[in-house]
Amino acid sequence: MKDRSCVDVCPVQCIYEFVPQQSALVSEDQAGSGIVANTHSPREDAVALFGERMLYVHREECTACTACYQPDVCPVGAIYPEDEVPDGSTRTKYNPDDPNKGHDHTFFVDLNANVFAD
Repeated sequence: MKDRSCVDVCPVQCIYEFVPQQSALVSEDQAGSGIVANTHSPREDAVALFGERMLYVHREECTACTACYQPDVCPVGAIYPEDEVPDGSTRTKYNPDDPNKGHDHTFFVDLNANVFAD
């Protein structure tokens, strides 16, 4: 199950989940509310990689308010400031306790940029 606490704190609802039954990327007013704030069409090849197993940030809608990538909001360390995305190097990054440190997360940044077709 995905942790969706980031959806609750997002003031512009730019965090989307793929809904296969609708073949759409959907954002809700609040996580689990069922009230749709916005939808986008996915690029089928990009969304096929992870499908509904992850959340997607529409970077053009994001205001970079920093609410979602605070350590107390994102317990899995999945979201980073743009200038601190872990790239696999040994430099200290935003969350030094991140169990994924040493991994290259730039792939996920690119995926989020490419998954939205419209």
